[in-house]
Amino acid sequence: MTTRPAEIGDLRLATVVVNATDMDRAAAFWSAALGYQQPDTIGSDDRFARVEDPEGKGPTVLVQRAKDIPAEPAPVHIDLYTSERDRHVDRLTALGATPVDDWDYPAQHDFIVLRDPEGNEFCVIQVD
Repeated sequence: MTTRPAEIGDLRLATVVVNATDMDRAAAFWSAALGYQQPDTIGSDDRFARVEDPEGKGPTVLVQRAKDIPAEPAPVHIDLYTSERDRHVDRLTALGATPVDDWDYPAQHDFIVLRDPEGNEFCVIQVD
């Protein structure tokens, strides 16, 4: 078995984020498609709904409320979790990723939005 390079550290794919105009429908679809647990209820003010692998083996699908499904940002993106966010942002930028400088970050945020060399958005999220 091949091991991951040391510079990767604890960086891991944790979440696939799906934009949805109908969160109930999207959560039901991904739950059925993957055999994941669907949230009990999704309120009209909820911005996110987590659809999770009951065995804890697969990444979470995070359904994100959207007014429409625009071409940008992409309707689906990945989140990478790490305890060393800034180091990985630097490393990924060196590999060809570009920061999304015009992202509307909330005042308190634990994530940085990047684009891969093809323009696909992804987030690097600080976790402890």
